Amino acid sequence: MSKINFVNGLSKIVYEPFFHFVLLGAVIFLVFTYLNPITDKNLENQIRITRGDIDRFQQIFKKQWQRLPTEAEMQGLIRAHLKEEVLYREALAMGLEKDDTIVRRRLAQKVEFLIADVTVPTEIDDKTLMEYYEKNSESYSRAAKLSFRHLYFNPDTRAERLMDEINATLKTLHDTKAGIEVSQEYGDRFMLGSSYDLVSTDEIKREYGAEFAQQLELLEPGAWQGPIKSGYGLHLVYVQQRETASVYPFPEVRGRVKNDYLFELRQTRNESVLEKLKERYEIVIENNE
Repeated sequence: MSKINFVNGLSKIVYEPFFHFVLLGAVIFLVFTYLNPITDKNLENQIRITRGDIDRFQQIFKKQWQRLPTEAEMQGLIRAHLKEEVLYREALAMGLEKDDTIVRRRLAQKVEFLIADVTVPTEIDDKTLMEYYEKNSESYSRAAKLSFRHLYFNPDTRAERLMDEINATLKTLHDTKAGIEVSQEYGDRFMLGSSYDLVSTDEIKREYGAEFAQQLELLEPGAWQGPIKSGYGLHLVYVQQRETASVYPFPEVRGRVKNDYLFELRQTRNESVLEKLKERYEIVIENNE
């Protein structure tokens, strides 16, 4: 193998997320060993409360109660920590963690977080984010907005007369060149509002259903039209103004784009490292048949 090929191969290994993961694990082990040297086997059973532990207890208490703990409260925090540590070590000695689904899941999650911390960068340049934003522009679009008024026709009370009376009302509105301000007596009483000012199609969907919102968005402003169907019945509608759907400018959603990009990258990197970790094991799936 030539020197150039060796250097290229080494470069590929250095940039592998799995290499970063293994390297971090080695560094953590070495640092822990350096900071916690065991010179006597009896020290393996030692529980040490360090100054750093006490500072951490104080900060946790202060964050919760907005003050530092008293001496008696500090002693209580130390006793609680010692109790937890003793019981934790005894549980490990008894192997209780091995068949505990919750413990297994929590440890697995911790490893996932560790992988993400090592393999996923915290800062992403705007060029990368812009490419992601353009590729997923539908996720950053604002819904269309409509100003409209409607007349409601109740199918339960009008029964077989429903369509004849709707068509007659629509003809009257056209013949009189009626605008948006017409008497509500043309229609039936309705539990929701009769007029809306620049409301989003998302909100219209929630109140009237997707079919109503889709049909409403297709209507041209400036005339009474319909009928269009909702979950309540039939409606004649006058659209006064319509703002079409558009994509939010990148600066307005940069934070969302970054979070979405990092989440997707974290998922991808985790899967990549997991596949490499699986190679260390012989996986046997028994057939129940």
